[in-house]
Amino acid sequence: MKFNLSKPSSSKSKHPDRQYQNYVFIFLILCSTCLFLKTLLDINILVSTGRMVSTQDWVDLMLSQKEKMAENSPIEPQRILIVSASNGLFSLSAKTISQKTGLRTINLGSYGGLGGAYILNRTSKLIRKGDIILLPLEYEFYSSSDISGDFKKDSSLARFMISYDRNSLKEISTASILNFVFSNAFSGNGKKEYMSYFRGHLGKKDILERLQQQHLKGGCYSGYSLNEYGDETCNKGNADAPVNPDVIKDATPRMPRSMSTIDPGGYIQRFVQLATNKGAKIIPLYPVSTYTDDYQDLAFKKSAQKIKKYWEDRGIEFQDSLIDSLLPPNLMFNANYHANDIGREKRTKIIINTIENYLKKSKQGRA
Repeated sequence: MKFNLSKPSSSKSKHPDRQYQNYVFIFLILCSTCLFLKTLLDINILVSTGRMVSTQDWVDLMLSQKEKMAENSPIEPQRILIVSASNGLFSLSAKTISQKTGLRTINLGSYGGLGGAYILNRTSKLIRKGDIILLPLEYEFYSSSDISGDFKKDSSLARFMISYDRNSLKEISTASILNFVFSNAFSGNGKKEYMSYFRGHLGKKDILERLQQQHLKGGCYSGYSLNEYGDETCNKGNADAPVNPDVIKDATPRMPRSMSTIDPGGYIQRFVQLATNKGAKIIPLYPVSTYTDDYQDLAFKKSAQKIKKYWEDRGIEFQDSLIDSLLPPNLMFNANYHANDIGREKRTKIIINTIENYLKKSKQGRA
């Protein structure tokens, strides 16, 4: 009797790679299923949202206009740039500064949802030798880390970059992008994110027409209410309007009451260094905000002093005073950082004195 001592044959031993192929096939099926479901979700969102106008649309239009003003302005020994979020947009008058100082002034104030790092990074490309940069940064910007942190924390910046500035996504860390994807793709907030993605593929003409309609109806945030200096004008002629309750409700300081570290990521310092290397001068200022009892808080005042010390430690004179930056509710427009036309002129007049002092010292230094 002969015994066959070899192991029984099996499909696994005859085709060792077949099981691996099965795994790959199953993986591809799962991926295809996910992509199909994702496509259905995208189509549903596209159909349900249509061509809505939202924040990133008017912000892009506004930025493109302001940057053209800066890029196309004549080459002059000196000009003034106002750099901040909406505090500068609404609450400082580049027109008045230009008329009083005789220096071409451009208001580059934009939108706080973009974050301080993105705003300064975008502005850095416009700086010329001899520029005077007014920097009334919003309080919360002093505690921001960097552009990746803002991208991860605030979906406003993410939506804007996805819709209108995808080239800059290379500056965002992989971790922040993955956090954004997994936090928003299939969550309740996902609709907003995909809505902005699809808007990037919709007709520009249609978007601009809708923004024009918004402007003609008297609404702000259209990108069509800027003057030739970059100032927002939708807050003009509201001097007799009753106090907007929003400027009271939202008046608590947005800066941490006890700020341990200012500019923790160093993005403000990097901007200052770049501007200095280009031959520009920085004049830091407190942002315009509403005066309420909250500003009597000792911790807030200490944080404001830390901001002043931050600049002085870097050899940059800080002439502004906190009380001069605070306006009563009747001089505010529709938010804590937005002055009405009278409040804007009042704050601008104080800042003109600061600019003239700088120009006088510069002239004496050259003598």
